[in-house]
Amino acid sequence: GTEPTGARLPVNVPMPQPLFENTARDFPTFNMNVSDTYRWQQFEKDFKARYLDGKEPMPGFLNIYLPNDHMAGERPEDGYPYRPSFVADNDLALGRMIEMLSNSPYWKNMAIIVTEDDAQGGLDSVDAHRSLLMVISPYAKRGYATRNHTSIASIHKTINLLLGIPPLNQYDAAACDLREAFTDKPDFTPYKCLPIDTRIFDERKSLRSKAVSKKAGQRLDD
Repeated sequence: GTEPTGARLPVNVPMPQPLFENTARDFPTFNMNVSDTYRWQQFEKDFKARYLDGKEPMPGFLNIYLPNDHMAGERPEDGYPYRPSFVADNDLALGRMIEMLSNSPYWKNMAIIVTEDDAQGGLDSVDAHRSLLMVISPYAKRGYATRNHTSIASIHKTINLLLGIPPLNQYDAAACDLREAFTDKPDFTPYKCLPIDTRIFDERKSLRSKAVSKKAGQRLDD
């Protein structure tokens, strides 16, 4: 009974009605026994049902959770022969997501901001406090790396500016925003996801209930 969310036990948490109505409740949360490519499939199904085929209005903000670059122990039988295999799974899911979104009618007005929750074992060579930050958009500068100091507060501030809402507090009000990463000369070319190297990550072994049900009785994160 672990599909489609990857949760073995139900959680009774009161949820505000607007959040309940706008949450994809089949989408797995943090569970390293579920592949990010499976999460991508769930997102694709929900996105198409709501905003492409279902004609629901596209929200101004979407939050998407792909946690497998956190990494876990090697599971060759499930398609993860190395710890970095989880990062490859994460990269593949993100690439497919960007390909779908950049081919959607919403791409012309879209900005995607990608970051990690923390650096984990892949510490930056300059400063271990640093983590990944990417801006993906028709209005993003191609091949550009900003030298500005940015943080999670910078992401919040940029989202607020794009949505036309005020700061939440003094932290995001005082933060550097990401405007330097944008240009007023858009490039609407859609993204094409690259194929995966199955020696690093074998998607065929990882998908669906095989990894989920077999590991369901173990700790979610080893």
